[in-house]
Amino acid sequence: MSEKSETRTWPNIFGFGLLMGAADAVPGVSGGTIALIIGIYLKLINSISTCLDFIKDPFSSESMPNFSSAFKFLFPLGCGMLCSYFIVTYFLIGSEDSPGFLRQDVTGPYIFAFFFGLVLFSIKEPWNLVSVPDFQHYFLAVIGVLMIFIYTRFTLEESSNSEVMLIVGGILALTAMLLPGVSGALVLLTLGQYHSIASSFHGGGLEPLMYLILGGIIGLFTFVPFMQYMISEYRDNTMAILTGLMGGSLITLWPWKEEYDVEGLSRNLEISEILDDPRFRLVSIITTFLFFACGIATSYGLKQLEVKNES
Repeated sequence: MSEKSETRTWPNIFGFGLLMGAADAVPGVSGGTIALIIGIYLKLINSISTCLDFIKDPFSSESMPNFSSAFKFLFPLGCGMLCSYFIVTYFLIGSEDSPGFLRQDVTGPYIFAFFFGLVLFSIKEPWNLVSVPDFQHYFLAVIGVLMIFIYTRFTLEESSNSEVMLIVGGILALTAMLLPGVSGALVLLTLGQYHSIASSFHGGGLEPLMYLILGGIIGLFTFVPFMQYMISEYRDNTMAILTGLMGGSLITLWPWKEEYDVEGLSRNLEISEILDDPRFRLVSIITTFLFFACGIATSYGLKQLEVKNES
């Protein structure tokens, strides 16, 4: 996969934002994953870093032209993400009285299966950016998988919705949204804040969102420069770890879970439990695999979209 430096049209960039926002709404998938698949990840990190540099030194001779170019990329991308996130969380999460598709036993497995197939087929994308894979890169990829595995073992069942926790959630969620394989929605889910934030996003409760945004801004100024440095100086190693993070995210995207309408990570069911669970009949299992195949097809389609944009 290659990164293109030329400016794309606003409708295209807005469309990329729609895809990234939809991914960020699902626990286990991140906008960074989609950015890698469609070939804009490095441009995303560099553009955010350019804007941060402009804020720090707006009077530099190079700041304004670079900022203008970065803004023309990030603004339509961000608009697309916000629109998509609003729509997708409305249908996937819903309200307390009307749970969305992701919170229902009937449709939950299908949504997770779709993204399971999407991510599984896309794991090779960051790995393709490793110039000459060797033992060190394979080892780092395994470390990435283990990081997700360990993280999902420490779900906070009873988290406070205090201002401090919301700020911490914003810092971690923003960081996760930019990391392929680590989802901002997953972070909020493990902190016990996902459903409440999604509900306030639709219900007009601005106060929790303001604290979350404050945390996100802090995360921008701390994580993005670090990520840009890692990509610049240790690109192969960084992409190997990102490959492992994407692979590890499959743990949280396993379609069959003990519960779906919960605030926190639910236990994945084993094969024998799936066959014995009355919720998952043969038709349901077959349909789940069909959605899995749709996820793979979508990943392939996104890759073709990247190739088309490069030509």
